[in-house]
Amino acid sequence: MPKLPNVIVIALAAVIVISFFLPWANVESQEVGMISKILTGKAQANIASVSGFGIPRMANSDDSRLAISVIKIFNPDVKDAHKKSYLVWFAPILAIAAAFVLAAFGNNKWVSLVIGVVCSLVFVLGVYKIASTDMNKLILNVKIGLGLWLTLYGYLGIGLAGIAGFVAVQLKKI
Repeated sequence: MPKLPNVIVIALAAVIVISFFLPWANVESQEVGMISKILTGKAQANIASVSGFGIPRMANSDDSRLAISVIKIFNPDVKDAHKKSYLVWFAPILAIAAAFVLAAFGNNKWVSLVIGVVCSLVFVLGVYKIASTDMNKLILNVKIGLGLWLTLYGYLGIGLAGIAGFVAVQLKKI
């Protein structure tokens, strides 16, 4: 892959890593304290926002019932949500790995295609999950934060760069 696309992919991976520490979800409700008391039996949980980094910490804290309830909004059938919450830390790791692989092996059309498809799928599945969740019917007024959107669009950018690399290698052969 030429140098400029490498720089763009590395910049997008950096955006994803930074976005991991920005708010992914914001709870905009006066009733958060009341709901947390119902769910946990304690009134001290008052969550305004949570970052990707904070999801596992929140889901594994002493007052994890509220966090697990929020996780179940997006995946009602999840089992062991507190353990699976650590998988969210895979988001920046995947972005760094994809950027490294594209920078090192981007001239291989199949590597570019696989990275392009995987990162594009992260975007498509993330947006689909957000769009298919009826946020208006939730007890908590949850709004998707800038951090999650930047993460998803960063993955889209890396995916498109990978697919463009595949196309560029194919066009050189013609």
